[in-house]
Amino acid sequence: MPRRSLELYARWWQLETWLRDLAYVELRALRGVSWIDALKTATGRQAQDAAFTHMSSADTDNPLAYLDYRQLVSLIDDHWDQCGYALIERQAWAGRQIELARIRHRIGHVRSAHRDDLGRLEQTLRDLERGRFISYASYNRRQVPDPSEHADPVTTGWVRRRHPTAQRLIAHAQRQYETRLRIGISKRPCARWPQDLADAPGLLWHADFYMRERTIDLRRLWHDSAVADIQPLLVHLLADNPWHVGFTFTAVDDAQAVSDAVGAAFDAVLLCSGVGLRDDDQWTRWRHRASDLDYRVAAAGPWTTIDENTVPVSLFGAGGEVESTPPW
Repeated sequence: MPRRSLELYARWWQLETWLRDLAYVELRALRGVSWIDALKTATGRQAQDAAFTHMSSADTDNPLAYLDYRQLVSLIDDHWDQCGYALIERQAWAGRQIELARIRHRIGHVRSAHRDDLGRLEQTLRDLERGRFISYASYNRRQVPDPSEHADPVTTGWVRRRHPTAQRLIAHAQRQYETRLRIGISKRPCARWPQDLADAPGLLWHADFYMRERTIDLRRLWHDSAVADIQPLLVHLLADNPWHVGFTFTAVDDAQAVSDAVGAAFDAVLLCSGVGLRDDDQWTRWRHRASDLDYRVAAAGPWTTIDENTVPVSLFGAGGEVESTPPW
């Protein structure tokens, strides 16, 4: 394969997978479990692919993976208020799509690239560095809600520790498993902080579990029956390393259901953890077991590692860089 073609395909993969990630997080934060209603054009292809169970992949259940690029761009345009912060000026973005569509068409039909295709695509990636950084950094800018100001079920249940599972497990997990839970909430760049954290579009709940000596098998955890039950509510299952796992939910979904889901996740984390050594073999095993699980599972990726202090950084590696933390 010509080197330039390989480079072009790799850069296009970066662009399209990032736009899917962006659309997914913003739609989930806006609509909660109803996000799928905006993607009815993908359901036919997804149903056809689901019939080939022996060929399933981590994207099999992701309806965004079944949209053509044109449909993906249209979806983003329909939700510009949520996604526009991560892109370039709207008219410039629309004009850029004419060139990008031609590049995508040549890639899809395995035709020879124009000599400027790679340069045009890399320029687009450089233009998106800032917005991609903001998307990740805002996800990881988390606050612990003040229980004296908020009485929603998640704050009451897990910050005030009034949920039955919180009363049963928080102290027990710290004492017997050296495992602690941290509850936080983040705001998407397009959203505003509401007075009531229940039924709040644009906000995400984060339940992170940290262990000292025990490790988490993400594959076992993902397939645990308790986690399977709460998967419709899950935005992400995240992990920095074998000693951490995090669950992300939306604040727009039923707050009591989210609070109960945190409890189910807590039980599953303790059940699926075990004593592990802090060595290279443990890392290798963990990475292998955490790979290719589901589009909602992100292990040691930018959703866990990029925050407002992770500068300077180049997220696409296409010659662009975020040198200092931008405002949003």
